[in-house]
Amino acid sequence: MAAQSSLPSLSTRRVPLRKPMTPEDLADARVREALGETGRCEWAQRHDGLRQYHDDVWGEQPADDSAFFERMLLEIFHAGLSWTLIWNKHEGIRAAYDGFAVDAVAAYGTTDIARLLDDPNVIRSERKIVAAIENARTVQEIQDRGGSFQAFLLDLPTSTNAKINSLKRTFRFMGPGTSRAFLESTGLVAPPHHDYCYKANREVWSDV
Repeated sequence: MAAQSSLPSLSTRRVPLRKPMTPEDLADARVREALGETGRCEWAQRHDGLRQYHDDVWGEQPADDSAFFERMLLEIFHAGLSWTLIWNKHEGIRAAYDGFAVDAVAAYGTTDIARLLDDPNVIRSERKIVAAIENARTVQEIQDRGGSFQAFLLDLPTSTNAKINSLKRTFRFMGPGTSRAFLESTGLVAPPHHDYCYKANREVWSDV
């Protein structure tokens, strides 16, 4: 009879996305470490797409204003829904929203709203679609004042709560949870990586 491994098994529980570490997460992380796997937040271990998002996107500096705008829209679409759903749809959303080009989305009208409401590859919420368009116009106004969206975000108040309040006042559909998620996703505040994650305690680009 073959000897059985003394290692405990990984749990099959559903791991909450982007949430603080739990004892169960730590137990699974120790199993993964014993198996020689890279330590990363447990929620990112459960799905290849989420692993890519965790490693390459979450907390990393967006390349330009369109990329900042993309992360804002994805967090708006995420409100009340599964992030796995949003990330699985993100390429379809990107195509439907003209690559998240701010000027293109700002020019959308009733025909575009109807198109998006009829597109199964996006989040078909009229409130979120209208918020995306209005927020694109707000970003345009910020850029027209002689700066960039990134510069506006870097000039937000120092404390996280003050940043959240500024975003709530400036943009549509940016409640406290969505604003915090946007700040974490862009690295404007440190994302809550689990203690054992290889990205834990890393200085965020916006603090460098």
